[in-house]
Amino acid sequence: MTTNNSIETQTINMLRLLSNQMISKAGSGHPGIALGAAPILYELYANQLVINPQNPKMINRDRFVLSAGHGAALLYATLHVAGFNISSDDLQDFRQPYSITPGHPEVGLTPGVEATTGPLGQGLGMAVGMAMAEEHLRANHPEVINHYTYALVGDGDLMEGVSHEAASLAGQQQLERLIVLYDDNNVSLDGPKNRADVTDNIVRFQSYGWQTLLVDDGNDLNAIHDAIEMAKKSDKPSLIAVQTVIGDFGPFAGSNKAHGTPLKSSELLDLAHNLNVDIDNFNVPANLLADMKDRIMRRLNREKQPSLSAMQAYEATTATNKLKVPTIVDDLKQQAGRKISKHILQKFAQQLPNLWGGSADLVASTNAEIVGADLFNAQNRAGRNIAFGVREFAMGAVMNGIALHGGTKIFGATFLAFSDYMKAAIRLSALQKVPVIYVFTHDSITVGEDGPTHQPVEQLMALRSIPNVEVLRPGTANEIALAWQQALTSIDKPTILILSRGNLGTQGNEVQASNAQKYGASEIIHNEQAKINLIATGSEVQIAIKVKELLPFPANVISMPNLRKFQSLEKSKRNNIVDEYTAKNVIIEAGTCLGWREIAQDNGLIFGLDDFGMSAAPDIALRELGFDAHAISARIIEDVK
Repeated sequence: MTTNNSIETQTINMLRLLSNQMISKAGSGHPGIALGAAPILYELYANQLVINPQNPKMINRDRFVLSAGHGAALLYATLHVAGFNISSDDLQDFRQPYSITPGHPEVGLTPGVEATTGPLGQGLGMAVGMAMAEEHLRANHPEVINHYTYALVGDGDLMEGVSHEAASLAGQQQLERLIVLYDDNNVSLDGPKNRADVTDNIVRFQSYGWQTLLVDDGNDLNAIHDAIEMAKKSDKPSLIAVQTVIGDFGPFAGSNKAHGTPLKSSELLDLAHNLNVDIDNFNVPANLLADMKDRIMRRLNREKQPSLSAMQAYEATTATNKLKVPTIVDDLKQQAGRKISKHILQKFAQQLPNLWGGSADLVASTNAEIVGADLFNAQNRAGRNIAFGVREFAMGAVMNGIALHGGTKIFGATFLAFSDYMKAAIRLSALQKVPVIYVFTHDSITVGEDGPTHQPVEQLMALRSIPNVEVLRPGTANEIALAWQQALTSIDKPTILILSRGNLGTQGNEVQASNAQKYGASEIIHNEQAKINLIATGSEVQIAIKVKELLPFPANVISMPNLRKFQSLEKSKRNNIVDEYTAKNVIIEAGTCLGWREIAQDNGLIFGLDDFGMSAAPDIALRELGFDAHAISARIIEDVK
């Protein structure tokens, strides 16, 4: 164990006091983890992580994810001392508007932060994704990628259901370069942990196939160091339970009050006295900064840098600027959206060797696989198909981690109704601006006899409501091809592809699809004398075409695969596609009517579904729930009279 006056102890105690000064100045934050987990953060940054504070995005760096994101103050303080571009002024701006030190870590905002965390459990899932990406890339580019992934989790992280899914997947994949440190203090926000959870996490993680290690004194730096070194030698992912005291050395040590109670000025003075350390106006002593910098640089200098040729080969696999959109033949156009998507995916996979992904144990239904490619597993890290298992939430979190790691393009698929399981991960995809590709099939009541549990109603509009997400529900084969291209070339936002179980038709071409991609909507059938604009998405475009044929007056048929993009257009551009002055707008979408009134306008009609579906064959379900072309045309005729 380090001595009380060693430079290691001085730095650890300085981190404790500095982070608590930040919290007290802000008037809010989480002192407990900052006091209890400071030795863990110090050990990682001083003695373990291969990082370059002057180049935070160095490709072959170790990754650290603070899954317990409420410990942000401790992370920022540590990054500051480690030499990242975070000033003492930035620390004093903790939790203030427009600062780079927000209340929870945000990737892309703060140098050295690898993931946006705070929603508990998801950081662990993202760390699993980063470790999977490392394994996959190391198999293909060993001269470029060769590093560890670390995470710090707390009791709250391990209570969240996503932690069970993610940890199970990590054990299945035998991610030997994943090391998770567990801030094991037996206290959660509302009180002692055992009032809500009596899980033995050591036994639990052993059952998943993890190596588990125990450090019984969270202030024993040598023990933490030795446990990490032992974890590096394992052929399994490792959980290191470090028994800490929440709020250690502070007035509320060991109690849940330590979790989120900022210290008063007098309590800060007492803390400084207890720690035998003082920080004047957020200025860290120069000798402590120099020692940390020296430790990091000595470790970095020992690392072999990849050659120029290795880097060029690596970067060549990630280029998407020359993607060729597959030609769509008529026979393909008449198939189900998911089957058209499968064909297109194969064509793009041939062009993009870094593309990989899988389904939540639903490949046979979603058709989201790279045909002929191997399964990614412990025996074949180069495999391009991932067996995510029935773990939708973890699949989303893991994909976020893979995308954050960089170097590959990742997709994951399930039924649209089950997107609800992964909504929180999709939200973090958008917030982190990562180009994850979500493939959601079985997109309406045409799921059929599986019934209302599997038939989405409100999901599509709910997904459209998330900021910074492209939600695409293509209605033609050409639109599906361009939707995939858009997803694969995105660099700063996730894309959601909504695909049908039902067949599409031969309508649409490259020009129509290109316009739909550019503007969010495009005419498929145009008539200068049209009295009605039939606006539909997905497989309901086929219903709209049938309705048009039954009407006694001319009508336009418009596919609107991207509602939000269309809504964002200037009014004049919208009128070029949907002429509001010469025709009545009729919406046809087998989902909630909510959100369509702006497009339908006051005099328009909306054929949607504001109740749950039924267990019935697709055609019967459509008829019984109001999506029969004859019934829709009759209602339109009556309304126009």
